[in-house]
Amino acid sequence: MERRAKRPSQGLELALYKDLARTFRSFDLNTVAEEMLEALRRDLGINYGSLLILSDHGQYVERLFRTGFGAERHVADRFGLTKIEIEGLVRDMIPKYKDFAASGAPVGTLPQVDGNRIETLAMFPFQLVYEYDGLLLLGSTADRPPGQGLDRERFRLLESIVPECVFAIKNALTVRRMAELITKDDLTLSYNRRFFEEHLSQEIERARRYNSPLSLIFLDLDGLREVNNRFGHAMGSRTLQEAAARVMNAVRTIDKVVRYGGDEFCVILPETDWRGAMEVAERIRQRLAGAPFLVEETGGIEITGSFGVASFPTHALSKEELVKKADEAMYVIKAQAKNDIQVAQPLKRFP
Repeated sequence: MERRAKRPSQGLELALYKDLARTFRSFDLNTVAEEMLEALRRDLGINYGSLLILSDHGQYVERLFRTGFGAERHVADRFGLTKIEIEGLVRDMIPKYKDFAASGAPVGTLPQVDGNRIETLAMFPFQLVYEYDGLLLLGSTADRPPGQGLDRERFRLLESIVPECVFAIKNALTVRRMAELITKDDLTLSYNRRFFEEHLSQEIERARRYNSPLSLIFLDLDGLREVNNRFGHAMGSRTLQEAAARVMNAVRTIDKVVRYGGDEFCVILPETDWRGAMEVAERIRQRLAGAPFLVEETGGIEITGSFGVASFPTHALSKEELVKKADEAMYVIKAQAKNDIQVAQPLKRFP
């Protein structure tokens, strides 16, 4: 006969609701997500937590928040779940609980974080707004103290609490989307300088906190002045629009394309070192140079790009330095043959 599950203590439930109430006073998505995970980990004795914000019904991760993990990035952020399993969870929208010890799974097959075996795992998929979905993952290790960690009783408590968490995340996501409406460039639909200054500061802080790389590409279009002179500024604007579209189609959703000014663009690349940024810059370079612009209107205009790449922490340790290094690298190419990529000089390291 199956033992009836106990209800967690009322004191624990009240403490968790009180903690989360403080968290949900913010409408910043980063703050809500990270403080929510911290509250769940602290109050329920959970070792690790991840929050995935997904687009296109699980096809790709738009943003990842986590708690409990070390400074290094881990494939264990997703507790061993494959892309197909994540898509299935999001499609079914049914919370699931796994007790690996009770299932008798071989020790070697259990997900691990920092060398610690995950014994229990809770998975909460949920629907958001603007074609976004979410997936909350919470895990406890095998060495947790008695009476702590993620058991079935606390999983049932989470089932009643997670909908309120989702409501707060929806609100924060809506605020972020409304903010995007005033941070987009009207002509190219890429982000503007206002967004650039704030977002790059946030990404620098995240990279510093998680000890992860962050790269910046500076791009200056070659030949746009000639387009304005030959065909007028209307055709120049059309060329800018098409160039921006090619750049945005060459990057990930989490990468942000910014019109920095005139015919200059920037691409902010989270979780990307300078080698990865060079690959992205080369892909964009080929997209620009690979086909003429405005063929029907002008018979074809050749537009290329001059690129500069800099990364945190290899080339810079601050936002201002990162921008300066990428800009200087771009001007090296601009002063030479153009249609090429230059990486910034690395920082000098002292013993």
